Amino acid sequence: MDDKIEILKCLIENRALAPSHAALAKALGYKGRMTIYRLVAGGVKDGTASKMWNLVEQAFYLDDAGMYKLARTFCALKHFYGALVGEMDTKHPEWVKNLMTFLSADAYDYCSPKFRAETAPVLIDMKADEPDVYWGMVALVYIHALKIDIYGEGVERASRRIMTELDSLLHGLYPEKADAHEVVGNLLSLPPAGNLFGLLNHCIILFRHYAENSFKSEATKELCLFGFGKRSYWHKPGCGYAKGRDVWLLIEQSYGRKTNGFYLALHLKAGSDRLTFSLEDVIHMNFFAVESEDDPPILQACRRKGAEREWCYLLYGYDHEARELYFEPLPNMDNAFELPETLRMINLDSPQGMEEKVWARIMKEWDECQGRAVFQKAKDMLSGITDMSGEYNIVDVSISKTALTLAIEHDGGTHEYRLPIDEYDFLAEINPSQKVIIARYETDGLLYASWPGLGYSIKLDEFAVG
Repeated sequence: MDDKIEILKCLIENRALAPSHAALAKALGYKGRMTIYRLVAGGVKDGTASKMWNLVEQAFYLDDAGMYKLARTFCALKHFYGALVGEMDTKHPEWVKNLMTFLSADAYDYCSPKFRAETAPVLIDMKADEPDVYWGMVALVYIHALKIDIYGEGVERASRRIMTELDSLLHGLYPEKADAHEVVGNLLSLPPAGNLFGLLNHCIILFRHYAENSFKSEATKELCLFGFGKRSYWHKPGCGYAKGRDVWLLIEQSYGRKTNGFYLALHLKAGSDRLTFSLEDVIHMNFFAVESEDDPPILQACRRKGAEREWCYLLYGYDHEARELYFEPLPNMDNAFELPETLRMINLDSPQGMEEKVWARIMKEWDECQGRAVFQKAKDMLSGITDMSGEYNIVDVSISKTALTLAIEHDGGTHEYRLPIDEYDFLAEINPSQKVIIARYETDGLLYASWPGLGYSIKLDEFAVG
């Protein structure tokens, strides 16, 4: 119990969950703040501390491991902050940026011999063994170095400012990580963090997407696939095919995994003939895996609206025998995307009954004729990235010890685009067999060489054209 008391004291004193004792007491349902004060002073019984521990976990959606991890983050800050700042010229106007750079990239070459020998190895091991603790500490170092009081400034305003600044800094370090930059945009479109703990969670995701090449694959482990197949079609039970009727195409995105990934959901509406379906909406669906009986089955849905993103959270269920998905709004939340309460999968190979046989025949024919083109349009709508392969066709990729060369057909000829291999560290990881395309990004209207499976991209105008 002593460990739990010390962890609670750590979280309270560092204002991880609330700006004050009074605010925390209110969040936990206490009538006053005296229990909080007594715990900090070491004057509570084990039973009181145990009850507070449970209340904190319930109020802030934490578990035991999360509580320990959060406390370790603050302990790491306390242990390393002095040594880190001691390596910096704090009179330099960009010393905090420089500090973030060497913590992100393990760039300790210019640190003192003592730091390189004693501190840097511990930090490198912590990043490998406890990445959430490490990156949470890095975020706290940034906040403390700049003397930011997120509660005094306002959590929402401070969070947006910190996330935007860190994104700008890291995007400068890793300009090829277009997918990480996109993730930050998604985080900023979510409901704002309500406390320091929430901000740290967002910062950890930001840092890990930029600095860890395997994090995207790692993150998908929290999401589940249901074995629908790569492409599956769905309709409302009892709704046969007719003009104006809705059908949904769910396309599995797995990053090479068998049981983890997400779905792109295309909402289609039947037109005047069986090969005409309009694309009404595109939704990114994350079905969070249920690890225990206490975990609610949460669907996180996202769609693009102009340059912004919209989010919706629902409870979900899946009946394997009936091949039906069920959706229900979370308490006090709306079904903002108007997803049907029930969707039934169309059995394309062995349809049962006249209604399903008609749907199966039509959707198989439509898929063969138009499915690929509509899927590409849907990806462009959701990502803000347009595949320009029709106009810029990459016919060859060559990687030597000194350069990456792309042979691209466009404007009636074939042109060679050359980039020194040492311009970007990730070029050492790729090979000519990996898919690379030329894409136009909606954010700036520029063309990029993009490796969609890896999340890397480079502006085409950075290449020398021969």
